[in-house]
Amino acid sequence: MTKVLIVGALGVVGRAAMERFACRSDLRTVGLARRAPDFAPQADWVSCDLQDAQATRQALAPYLDTTNVVYSALNETPDLLHGWRDPNNVALNTSMLRNTLTALHDAPLRHFTLLQGTKAYGVHTGRPMRVPAREPDALRDHANFYFEQEDLLAQRARDAGFGWTILRPQIVLGVAVGSAMNPVAALGAYALLLREAGHPLSYPGHPHLLTECTDARLIAAAIEWSWNEPRAHGEAFNIANGDVIVWETFFQRLADHFQMPLGPASNIRLAQEMPAHAPVWQHIAQREGLRMGDLQALVGNRSWQYADATWASRRPFPVPPLVSTIKLRQFGFGACIDSEECIIEHLASMQQQGYLP
Repeated sequence: MTKVLIVGALGVVGRAAMERFACRSDLRTVGLARRAPDFAPQADWVSCDLQDAQATRQALAPYLDTTNVVYSALNETPDLLHGWRDPNNVALNTSMLRNTLTALHDAPLRHFTLLQGTKAYGVHTGRPMRVPAREPDALRDHANFYFEQEDLLAQRARDAGFGWTILRPQIVLGVAVGSAMNPVAALGAYALLLREAGHPLSYPGHPHLLTECTDARLIAAAIEWSWNEPRAHGEAFNIANGDVIVWETFFQRLADHFQMPLGPASNIRLAQEMPAHAPVWQHIAQREGLRMGDLQALVGNRSWQYADATWASRRPFPVPPLVSTIKLRQFGFGACIDSEECIIEHLASMQQQGYLP
């Protein structure tokens, strides 16, 4: 039987993978995370800090029958954007993957999925990236744990004889709490805090800000596809929803979802101003009976930083940092989803699960 270990199971990608696989009778699913889970009780859960090699070995010792690994764990620094270029953070993330691979040395691995992103093309360095970026356009001339992890994984796979696939999504959309980069939770909390104050929904980004996004559920589907597609082994693929989103345009739909009027644009910097609304969120949570009254635990300052860099950016790139997904489609994975629709679906899911009112 296939036994799937999802490392980083409480993140946006990890949670989507857990929700896809944990309910399956033909799979056994194990989620690894530092925090306690509040979903997928039918799965096995294990907690450890991947920075600790011994603790990782001990935690994974009962799961040496693992056949497939989804690795979506990462360490982010308090200053999110600075950490992306920090050599110490590069080394730390590489050691976390090394500790995982070492702990699974005797497991009968068949396939290992590793998550990257558009930082592979240097989008975070301030230099213009090739548009649309294709997989061979990856830049290795700067500090970036993607490539140290990729080289480490490729060598281990050669030695042990298992397949591996790398997925490079754009801005990932899904349900998660406390994730370092969760645009959906930030969108929901921002809108609802404005509504609570009696304000209209104001768009804080540049009017021409346009991006691609990737639904976490799409990533989970591509992960499963890659297990059984030999051509995908040893390959990296861009993955995106198949459309683009203009954030100012989307805000009308966001306002409609929360039954709010759309107001004029604003210049708010979310990472600076939103944490101060924590007492208001606690009041909302108590009144509405929400599962989480701590705004920091729900969204976190790094997700506000990420929002400022993505859907609330006042300084868009001269050319939108779009990627080509032609390679993935040519290899046989052609699923797609409407980006605006999937955000509304994830917000509705967070409401149904009691994270948002």
